[in-house]
Amino acid sequence: MAGIGFISNQTAGKGAIAALTGILGLYMTAAMWVEFNEALGTFFGPSLGVIIGTTVFLIYQDRKNVQEFTAGQNYSTSESTTLVKGADGRYTHVETNIEKGRNPVLFVAMLYFAIILFSEISWSNLIF
Repeated sequence: MAGIGFISNQTAGKGAIAALTGILGLYMTAAMWVEFNEALGTFFGPSLGVIIGTTVFLIYQDRKNVQEFTAGQNYSTSESTTLVKGADGRYTHVETNIEKGRNPVLFVAMLYFAIILFSEISWSNLIF
């Protein structure tokens, strides 16, 4: 139970924002995937369009992941921590002095809802 003391105000709302961002990412991916497959289906037919689209997506995602995980040689998912090299040569995560409560969940939720709403009105038609 020693890990319980490590949780601070800096992480409050962080999980909710991550979940909202994941939902927005899924929505945008699905909406763009439908548009992309319709465009490819016009040129190549639906079956070949799905094969080409899947291949392009997998190549893009692989290259994106390689760049993301190798940039700077350290990967930290938390803004409130930094890597510090100790006397023994090992790196540890240490909390930084980021102001408390900087995760505005309600603002992010409203912003994401507006993005989805405007996408639906203008081009997507995935939900409505």
